[in-house]
Amino acid sequence: MSRLSKPLSAQLILLTFVFYLNFFSRIIVAPLLPELERALSISHSRAGTFFLCISIGYFVSLLSSGFVSTRLGHKKTIVLCLLAIALSMFLISMSPSLLLLQMAFFFTGISTGLYLPSGIATITSLYTTERRGKAFGIHEIAPNLAFLTAPLITSWLLPIVGWQHITLLLSGVVCCTAITYALIGRASPIKSTPPDLAICKELLSLPRFWLMVILFTMAITATHGIFSVLPLFLVNKHAMAAADANMLIGFSRSTTLVTAFLGGWMADRFGALKTITVVMLLTGSITALLGIVSGPMLSVIIWLQPMIAVCFFAPAFFLLSQVGSENGKKIVISLAIPMAFVFGGGVIPAAITKMADLGYFSLALFLAGIFITSGTLLIRLMPPQHQQTQEDSEH
Repeated sequence: MSRLSKPLSAQLILLTFVFYLNFFSRIIVAPLLPELERALSISHSRAGTFFLCISIGYFVSLLSSGFVSTRLGHKKTIVLCLLAIALSMFLISMSPSLLLLQMAFFFTGISTGLYLPSGIATITSLYTTERRGKAFGIHEIAPNLAFLTAPLITSWLLPIVGWQHITLLLSGVVCCTAITYALIGRASPIKSTPPDLAICKELLSLPRFWLMVILFTMAITATHGIFSVLPLFLVNKHAMAAADANMLIGFSRSTTLVTAFLGGWMADRFGALKTITVVMLLTGSITALLGIVSGPMLSVIIWLQPMIAVCFFAPAFFLLSQVGSENGKKIVISLAIPMAFVFGGGVIPAAITKMADLGYFSLALFLAGIFITSGTLLIRLMPPQHQQTQEDSEH
């Protein structure tokens, strides 16, 4: 397969920006949530359904993205993804009721789920094996950058314009990016294939697959789930101004741009299982403290929590990539991550907001921390790494 020799850096920057907008569109609801509650006069639990709508839509879309990219090709799929996100942001800005917003957020999940397989295939086709690792490393900056900037941009714009104008502006930016990618984006020659149900069945029968799904659910709870409810928690439980809460949360994510690489270094140095054990123990304990501490100590905990939590993913993706047969390894990530995201990014934040309505917001965060910490016990059920490949091939 030939590799492009010219502006690969421009193509990578464009794809990274597409991924950034994709992720930004999924998480923008979190810093807007206090304002959405006020504007619509809805409870915490009703607002929490937005996370569930996005996660279910994302799950359905990511699982079916192979059918779309098989018919359209990867470039057209990415353009379609961007146009659909732009439409979903426009619908959110124009939705006057809870039901219409829930439908619009569900469509947001459907829209954003189309990108990742096609984005990965495009980068794979653009870079040789020797350069591919660095390319993916740059591409993976996008989610952490979105976590950093979404609260900061919201805190800057919300006092000036309403929440509807923020999503409308985002719609315009995404639409312009879709046009740009349609004009200058590279097409990937890698052919997509629909999911093989037999391989999916094989993976679903492996106990280690389900262990990894649960571990990723805990990790997504620690990163995406806690991020989703934290602005609401600071505003309603600690009487913090929405702009101040978003500023604090946004700047607390700045360290994750560096520590995301620390997990990979620790896995190489100490082993993936040991690294995950330590990360889950520390992350869960610090998350539990969110429901206990207050004052200046709370700000310290908010800084520490994401800084440690992101160290989970590099060693965990390594372990997940070893699950299943050779064919199973090709789809295990696209099967496991959507399932984990539904619970860690949807069900658990919705449950936390439900408990918040009952007056147990702090207790809910404490229990979320205990849930994450229990991952250290779950890791004990994982076989040693040298046995994993042999067990899956025998299966």
